[in-house]
Formats: sequence, C-alpha cells, structure tokens
Amino acid sequence: MIVTTTNSIERREISRYNDPIAANVVIGTTVFSDIGASYVDFFGGRSTSYEKKMQEMYKRITETLKQRAQEIRSDAIIGISQDIDEIPAKRVGYL
Repeated sequence: MIVTTTNSIERREISRYNDPIAANVVIGTTVFSDIGASYVDFFGGRSTSYEKKMQEMYKRITETLKQRAQEIRSDAIIGISQDIDEIPAKRVGYL
C-alpha cells in the first residue's frame, strides 16, 4: 500500500475519496529512559532511547492506518500527517 504525505500520487488517478481515518498510539517510557534523556538535555546530544520510541510510534501508527484503509478497500493513504504529544505522568495518575 502506498502511504504518502503528499496530496496526490504521481502517475496515479484518485478514483474515490473516503472519510479520513485516524489512529492513536500511546507508548510509555521507562524511568531509565527519562534519566538518560535528562542527561542529554543537560549535556547535549541525542537521546537514542527516545528516538527509538518515536520510530516505534511512527511504525505502529502507519501499520494501524494501513489496516483501517484496507478495511474500507483503499489502496493508498494520501496526505498522512502525524502529531505526537507528550502526556506528563502527573496527568495520568502517576507520581
């Protein structure tokens, strides 16, 4: 299945538009990831643990969207957009 952020696909005609589909994914991090990220914030650099989590989220979202598109007999997803937000632990009832 073709998945693209563009609003069209070169050399392909869009024969039908469906209602938008959406997917939500929530992934938690471990305390060790948070500690490592704190060091990265202080000293600079890249947090590979968070980067891996972000890649995992992108993959899960894309796979979920593909499944939903197949259920409505679509053969492509165009104009895909992903928004990632942080939910602080305080807001979900943790210390």
